[in-house]
Order: sequence, then C-alpha cells, then structure tokens
Amino acid sequence: MIASEFVLGLVLRLFLQAHVSADVGFRFALYIDDYMVLQREPAGAVIWGYGTPRATVTVTLCRDQEPIMKKGTRVKADSNTWTVVLDPMKPGGPYEVMAQQTLGRINFTLRVHDVLFGDVWLCSGQSNMKMTVSQVFNATGELLNTTAYQSVRILSVSSTQAQQELEDLAKVDLRWSKPTSKNLGHGNFTYMSAVCWLFGRFLYDTLRYPVGLLSSSWSGTPIEAWSSRRSLEACGVPRSGSMPSNLKIGPSAHSVLWNAMIHPLRNMTLKGVIWYQGESNVNFNRDLYNCTFPLLIDDWRQTFHDGSQGQTERLFPFGFVQLSSYLSGEALHDGLPQIRWHQTADFGYVPNQRMPNTFMAAAVDLCDRNSPFGSIHPRDKQTVAYRLHLGARALAYGEKLIFQGPLPQKIELLADTGLLNLTYSQPIKVQRHDDKIFEVSCCSDHQCKWLPAPMDTFSTQTLALNITSCHDTPAALRYAWTPWPCEYKQCPLYHLTSTLPAPPFIAPITNPSPGYHSRTAK
Repeated sequence: MIASEFVLGLVLRLFLQAHVSADVGFRFALYIDDYMVLQREPAGAVIWGYGTPRATVTVTLCRDQEPIMKKGTRVKADSNTWTVVLDPMKPGGPYEVMAQQTLGRINFTLRVHDVLFGDVWLCSGQSNMKMTVSQVFNATGELLNTTAYQSVRILSVSSTQAQQELEDLAKVDLRWSKPTSKNLGHGNFTYMSAVCWLFGRFLYDTLRYPVGLLSSSWSGTPIEAWSSRRSLEACGVPRSGSMPSNLKIGPSAHSVLWNAMIHPLRNMTLKGVIWYQGESNVNFNRDLYNCTFPLLIDDWRQTFHDGSQGQTERLFPFGFVQLSSYLSGEALHDGLPQIRWHQTADFGYVPNQRMPNTFMAAAVDLCDRNSPFGSIHPRDKQTVAYRLHLGARALAYGEKLIFQGPLPQKIELLADTGLLNLTYSQPIKVQRHDDKIFEVSCCSDHQCKWLPAPMDTFSTQTLALNITSCHDTPAALRYAWTPWPCEYKQCPLYHLTSTLPAPPFIAPITNPSPGYHSRTAK
C-alpha cells in the first residue's frame, strides 16, 4: 500500500513538472489582447507569441464559437517563439482567437475575445503626439463623443527604453480598449494620443469599419532615439548632438526608443503610420534631419514588411505633421523653418523622390499663444488630425482629393516691372495681404540679405510680389520662413476651396534675366 502510494505520488509529481515545463512562457505577444483590431484584407494578420521549444501550436479563429480558420506551426527552439499568418479577412467582427500548444499529451489554451478586423495605424513621435484628448480644445465635448466609435480600438505603449532591440514590448500603459472618456482623457501626456485618436475617428467616419490605433510616443525626444542604428550610421549621425537642446528632455541616446517601443511591434501587420516629431531636433543634429527622417521612414517600412512576413506593404503610407509655430528664443529663430523644410527632405512637398507614398499635414497656421502647456503645444489637434486624415484618404485609400496647400509651380521675374510672378499648380485663396511673409534674397558681391517682398496683385492661380526694394540681384525667394509666420488660421495663402494653408518653401531664382522661368516645387 505504501509502495503504491509512493509510485502514485511520483507519477503525480512528474505529471505536474511536465505540466509546468510545457506551460513555461506559453503566451501571446504582449500587444495581442482582448478588443484588439487585426489588419483586414488584402493582407493577412500575424499572430505570434512564446512557447515551449518543439511544441505544436494551433491558432483557431472563431465566430460565434464556430471555428472558421485554423493555422498550425511549431515553436522555434532558438527563440521560443511561434508565428502564424491568418488568411485575409473582410472587415468586421467580433471574433475569438484561440491558440493551443501541444507537447505530447499536454495541451494549453490561450484566448483573446472581441477581436475585430479593420485597418491598423501606428502613431508615434514626441509630446505633440503624446498630448491627450483632455488637453485639446473642446476637451469636454470630445471626451463625451465616444459612443459611436466603439469599433475604433486603442492601445498605448509604455514609455520604455532599451540598449538592444527587444523582441516583445516590456509593458503597455493601456491595453487594447474601447474608447471611453477615462482612457482618452487620462491626465496630461499620458495614455492615448489625441492626434492618434482624432485621426482614427475621422477615418472611421469615412471608412465605416473598424480602426485600430497604437500610440507609441515619448515627450521631448529627438529622432535619433526612434531610429535604428543602421539608419543613423547611414546618415553619419555623430554619437553626440551638434548642440545642447532645451527641447530635448526625454531619452536622446541612439535607438533606445526604436529598440523598446517600435521594434517589438514589427511583426504586426499595419495599414500605415502617422508621426509628429521634430521640435527636439531644432538645434540637435538639425542639418541631418533631411537624411534621418526619410531614412527612418524607409527603415520602419522595411522592418515592418519583413517582420510581418511581407503582409505589411513595403511602402506603406506614412503621414507626418509639419511643425506648428511656437515662441522661441533668438537661437532657434532660423532652426524651426529649417526643420520644417527638412521634414520634406528639402522639397517642400510630399510625396517626392526621396519620400514616396508619404503625406503631410501642415500646421504652420495652428499657433497657440495661450496654451497652458506652452506655445510649443498648440491645442487645436482636431485640425491637425483632419488634415492628416485627408492625406491618408488620398495616399492610403486612393481618393482623389487635395490634401496639401498650394506651392508655386513657376517663378518668373518680370522684366523692368520690379515684380516677381508666382504661378501655382492649384487655385489659391489670398486670405489677406502680407508685406513680410514673402522674402527675396538680394545679392551683391557674394553678399546676400533677405528683404521683404510685399504681395501685390493676384488672380486664381498667380500672385505677383513687389521686389523693388532689391536694387541688386534677386537670388532666391522664401515664404513663411520664421518660427511664427502668422496668427491662428490667418496665414495669407490657402487652397481656394479648403482650409489647407500654403506650406513654407524656399526656392532659388537661378537666372534672374528678364523673362526667365524658375521651376520650383509642385
């Protein structure tokens, strides 16, 4: 009797040990959770996690408790990870995703509930992306406006950094959730991004199917922290910044946020990314931003494409906010206009040859002198998100609509008139005359100075500037080339039928002989 009890106890202990060892680390990736949105067709959503080496994992997609799809794989011995790619699914839901690990006769099951298929967008950047809905204009009304948007699901990644690339997220501040006034308005610069939420809400109004939004941002961070080491090396970024920055209050070491807050998401199938960053590079490696930003976009695209086994498009849509105005010291006077220009890889517009399939929301006219969070944090995030969503509709969804304000297509020096004639590629609305927002570079004996070029006459697509103050050679023209070019929504030029402002530009007048036509950005 004693012997049989001993044998029974031994068998039980061995069973429990096998049970524990088989269960060690069997889990989904941290961001795979209840209420999540998975990318819809034509892409396949990627489901992955950790398990026991050599175990079999079967992932089942269920609708109303009925299995509609099964995918099997094995746990890799070198990484303890498993991955499956679901067949493309139409938008909708809810579904249940079940993962079962089998090792011998031992089975373990994981489940996530209320899963939707739709479009998944990643939102990243620094504090202007980090601002919450409780910080924007009409916050009370915005926080009450969630009932109709329960299919717009949100997740917020915790602020963490790492010296090496992490496989999975360390933690999240907000797990996948339906939007509520509490999780959208959870304090200042915490939880869910207002720009991200409002962008997704505008998209949902158009798409009418689920949208998933992931916020992964950190205030006061330069682009170097969000870039992989390989992209920084390709741009020749020095290990230390070119100057100290009073706008760089978050982590600035190379790649530490890429490692911890972006790389762990690489296996996810995405529709696209929106980005709001650049203030911390106004005087920190500013002259390299026209390299670091385009390469960040390209590197993120390649990484997500590879990580999702080709399910995320190689050139997925990437949108960004061209920096707004803020009151700055004299040391930053020229830095902010230059960063705005470098955000476009020095083209003034997107998409362009270096930044394909990108879209931009100009925010130069959304200044906020009285923001309680400082003028660097304007509160009108609704207009920012609206302009971003126009770009997404054009680039990501193929709608034929205007998403960027007018830029001159041709610059012509009119002989003996003292006028510089600008021809635009789209109709313009001259909202008000301004004698200082245009400036001409007047050069003599290799010395140049910028002089005001007052607005003169205009028509539907042309604008004449008075440059009689330039008694020497006009060499270049620039527009809105100051930290604060105009007051709130009061810039001189907009698109004729919309509220899209003309973005800043600088263009050479390469041959100022009479009748010469100088080409600039379209």
